[in-house]
Amino acid sequence: MKKKVEPKADGWSSFDVNLTNVTAFIDGRVERYDLKELYHIHRVYEVKRQRMRKLSKLKPKTSKRLMRKYSSRERNRAGDFMHKLTTSKAQCSKPL
Repeated sequence: MKKKVEPKADGWSSFDVNLTNVTAFIDGRVERYDLKELYHIHRVYEVKRQRMRKLSKLKPKTSKRLMRKYSSRERNRAGDFMHKLTTSKAQCSKPL
């Protein structure tokens, strides 16, 4: 048994996600969120991972330890950036 349901919404929003930004269209206004710092973090640690892969042939234990260290550091920095971004946007949009 199928039931047809009409969507109920007070307002609409649309998001365009790119490599270095997110553009949002929310209730008739456009907001742009800059993600250049997040992309920079990813690229820096990507280069470090490449170096560690080269090192893994000569010193596999050291490479594995460094890979674990820098992977968690990248994850923490990216998570911190996203937390700060979303928190600041939520504070701006809170009604008084």
